Amino acid sequence: MTGEPSFCIKGCGFFSTAQTKNLCSKCYNDFLKDESARYLASLSLNTKTAVVAEETQEVTATEAVVVKKKKSCSSRCKACMKKVGLLGFQCRCGDVFCGSHRYAEEHSCPSDYKTAAMNDLIIQNPIIKGDKLNRL
Repeated sequence: MTGEPSFCIKGCGFFSTAQTKNLCSKCYNDFLKDESARYLASLSLNTKTAVVAEETQEVTATEAVVVKKKKSCSSRCKACMKKVGLLGFQCRCGDVFCGSHRYAEEHSCPSDYKTAAMNDLIIQNPIIKGDKLNRL
C-alpha cells in the first residue's frame, strides 16, 4: 500500500505518509511555507527592478527571523514575567507582553519600526519617471 505510515525522514519521531513526501505534518507544513516563500521571491524578482527586489529580499529575510522567534511564544510577559494567557500582546520582536509593557518604548523593543515602515513605503510606491520631451 502507498499510504502506509512510516517515520518522518527528518528524524523528528512522528509518522508520515507518501502523500506528504515522507514528512510528518509539522515538517510538511514548514516545507510548504518555504516553497511558497521561494515562489513569491521569484515572482518579485521577475516583476520589479533590481533595487526594489533586493529590498524585498532583505525584508523577507528579517520577517523570517521574526517568524522563527514567534514560534517560541509563552504565556508570560517578557518584561515583568506576569502571566498573560490569551490577553498577551504580540510584538514585532516576537515576544509576548502584558498590557502595561505592550508598547515598544515600555519594553525597549529592538525592532526598528522606522526602517520597516520606510521599506514598506518603498515597496508599495515605486518611483515612476516619465520620458522627458525634447523641446523644439
